Amino acid sequence: MKCMLIDDDIPTVQVLTELIPWTAYGFNEVSQAHCVLDAQTLFAAGIPDLVICDIEMPRGSGIEMIQWIREQGYDCAFIFFTCHESFDFASTAISFNADSYLLKPLNQEKLEAAVMKAVGGLKWRRQMGEYQKFGMAWLKNKGLVEASFWTDILMSTISPRLDLIQGEILKRELTIKTEQSYVLVLASVFLSEIDEKWNESTFRYAFANLSSEIMLLRLEYDRIVSYQKNSMLYVAVILDEDDTSQVQLEERATLLIQLMNEYLKCMGTCYISEAKPINELSGVKTELERMDHSNVMFRGKVHGQHTVFQREQPERYDLDTEMYTSLFIEREKAQIVNRLKKDLEQLVAKNQLHAETLQVIREDFLQVVYAILAKKNVQAHQLFTDQLAQQLYVKSEHSLFDFMKWAHLVTERTVETIKESQRSEGIVDKAMRYIHDNYTKDLNRDEVAASVFLTPDYLAKVFKQETGLTMKEYLNDYRIKAAKLMLIESRLSIGQIAMETGYETISYFSTVFKKLTGETPNAYRSRQSYDREKNGV
Repeated sequence: MKCMLIDDDIPTVQVLTELIPWTAYGFNEVSQAHCVLDAQTLFAAGIPDLVICDIEMPRGSGIEMIQWIREQGYDCAFIFFTCHESFDFASTAISFNADSYLLKPLNQEKLEAAVMKAVGGLKWRRQMGEYQKFGMAWLKNKGLVEASFWTDILMSTISPRLDLIQGEILKRELTIKTEQSYVLVLASVFLSEIDEKWNESTFRYAFANLSSEIMLLRLEYDRIVSYQKNSMLYVAVILDEDDTSQVQLEERATLLIQLMNEYLKCMGTCYISEAKPINELSGVKTELERMDHSNVMFRGKVHGQHTVFQREQPERYDLDTEMYTSLFIEREKAQIVNRLKKDLEQLVAKNQLHAETLQVIREDFLQVVYAILAKKNVQAHQLFTDQLAQQLYVKSEHSLFDFMKWAHLVTERTVETIKESQRSEGIVDKAMRYIHDNYTKDLNRDEVAASVFLTPDYLAKVFKQETGLTMKEYLNDYRIKAAKLMLIESRLSIGQIAMETGYETISYFSTVFKKLTGETPNAYRSRQSYDREKNGV
């Protein structure tokens, strides 16, 4: 494999070259570049498998480098390092699928761990790429008929009557026994936790593949049922009662969760049923799904069918609203998200986090946000009514992962809107631009204020201070300027021009026009025509 080191500081590149035992991690070539342009040129000689790059360089940043690499479609692992911890840098790096983000001075142990992680992720992605090419082949194997049978059993497509089940077994020429019992293992993952690098079909294949290999100890899919329900993706594994012991099943399920986290980059949760007759498996599946739906705090673990999620009697939990208010005022996005994450982790450690507490925290957090925005005269509902915000709000009720995604979105939008509201010149410019784009419509100040997420009264005050005009005066002034051009350059009637510039009646248009120009539209057109003829225009 090849590695490329990019940093404008030559001694740093030299240290990196000598610091890591590259051959131990499978690298037989390490190239160097000291700016983005040089690095891009070197790609023509051979695409590296791993890029280690400084973010801040004088001739092109590391962010520009990774963006270029992703746009070219190159499959490179990527490690960033920088002198300055920055929430924006880290967030942008994550959005371009960087493998690690390290701070200088570089620690050898952390750097080697990052290299190991990047190499492992790269190998897995490439393996999954091969799986994707052949992912549909598993549907054509000899277990297709049996897999279809178990799907019909679990989804109640086949009646739970034993005689009808036996009839289906004979009709499909299967060797399944109805007189024995079966164990159902249900593995679940939130759809929202699936890495964006996966498309749905490939992930489902990889999830089913891993579940079969670990739980059945073979890569066949005759006893695997993959399906989606609401916000969850499930893989059900059906085992014969005497296949293995309960202890062995729990060990395999624990390994499955570990490998899902390591290779699929998501948190899996497993539920193991008691041994049940074949005609009761559909009901068992429904019961395990109910357990999964109610499980907020005990995810990422293995649970039996009759596990009771023991929780300490919850103490009343009050979010530190004063502290969060201060952080919002100071626009500390990273601290807000990190502190919220820490609060939730402390509740988990105390066995105090469940759906009700999560809902209380969410509403208290929103209360802080709405109070801050109200003081800044920002209309909060305008920020969070889009589809993404609404979806995350709903999902945040049952998943810590989705809760943090929702909190991150709310924090980002709130802080950026506060910044924007504090730049009055920018706000007025946006309001003026909105008027220019919509002056032909029946426009009012409420619509203009909504376009910049401010209350009408506050925008009116800022607008007057900045321009010396009310929004209505500015609108009329802009409309009349447009009307003047039409009167000179077109043959449209006065009535048509009135409508084209947003006035409902000719009389009101004429009144405003005369007030601002000192003459009627007809008089203005006649004078301009006379002047043009006189000047030979």
